[in-house]
Amino acid sequence: MFRDRTNAPAQDNLPFKRAPTNLSTTDPKSRGVVGEPKAKRAALTQLSNQFSTGLVIDWARRGLGLKKSSSIEIFEDEKEEEPYSTPSAEINDTETKEENAFDPCPEYDYDAENKNDDFNVPEYAFDIFAYHRSTENVFVVGDYLEKHPGITKDCRALLVDWMIQVNETFAQFNETLYLAVKLVDIYLHNTKEAVPRNELELVACAALFLASKYEERDPPPINDFIVITEESFTREALMAKERRVFDTVHFNLGAPLSYSYLRRYAKVCKIELDTLTLARYILETSLMFYEFVGASESKMAAGAFLLALRMKDEKAEWTPVMHKYSGYEADEVESWVWELNHMMTMKQSKKGVYPKLKETVEKYSQEQFFTVTILPLLPDRCDADRPLSCPN
Repeated sequence: MFRDRTNAPAQDNLPFKRAPTNLSTTDPKSRGVVGEPKAKRAALTQLSNQFSTGLVIDWARRGLGLKKSSSIEIFEDEKEEEPYSTPSAEINDTETKEENAFDPCPEYDYDAENKNDDFNVPEYAFDIFAYHRSTENVFVVGDYLEKHPGITKDCRALLVDWMIQVNETFAQFNETLYLAVKLVDIYLHNTKEAVPRNELELVACAALFLASKYEERDPPPINDFIVITEESFTREALMAKERRVFDTVHFNLGAPLSYSYLRRYAKVCKIELDTLTLARYILETSLMFYEFVGASESKMAAGAFLLALRMKDEKAEWTPVMHKYSGYEADEVESWVWELNHMMTMKQSKKGVYPKLKETVEKYSQEQFFTVTILPLLPDRCDADRPLSCPN
């Protein structure tokens, strides 16, 4: 039976034990860097009962509605699928060279100021993020729903909301969540076969398992995923799906993540933790929206960053420092600010999108996260019923 955050059992009573969550203002992955406090979570919260799309949730279990009687196909004896061939994408090093040649703010060098901070590799940090931007086209995700008739935008949103709950329950890094969502999207984009709806939970667990191994110091054992889904599938099924996902994403787990860009922007601009947390709330909300699966991760982060600044101070503008460390001029970020603001308006309105998916809202409504959900948005410049779109 589901347990909610208001009546959470003691940690000792959990079906699995993870490292305790500590409230901290230091970044968990980099010492001396402003970070995000973690909420105290005991277990998954109750998911919505039913979508108009027909996705029915079985209240007797913690997962996504995959009935225990449903068969999970193990691919051991199956002919290996050739991963979907995406158009060849080359690293755009021309743009990187141009960035290094032009400095919009030569009087400020954040990395030089922190040259003694070995954890932030100041000698290479600027080039690392410029390189990440140049590789974003390698991980582009297109409109994949057409080849998966059983999966809808609502279905994907529910899946991501559930993945957020799992990430919080395991007390994992936020990078693990963002990478796992990215892996799910890349897998669904690359695979040739239509993925049935009742297999999404298995795909999500495989992605979370892979992302945990890549990002975490202490990734959860495979049995934790079996327990948290109440044995909806076997160890063998999860291991087989993990191999399939890993193969289909071409064994490349190094996708640039919007969360990492946002941390970089916040550090170089030296903003307060509450403003950074607000930007993270906006960015995490965007994970649920299928309209942004093909978005540039660095531009998404820049848009969320500037939107958060303007929600704190309506006169905030894109500065030369932001230009220098993001690689984008003000007019390249402006459209993202208003699209993300429109997204948040749609999510928070009385007739909001995905009203039953409240995991992110409840998480950032807590004092540990400065209750950033109560801050007013900017006036929406878009018609209330205008669908979301991904700016160029």
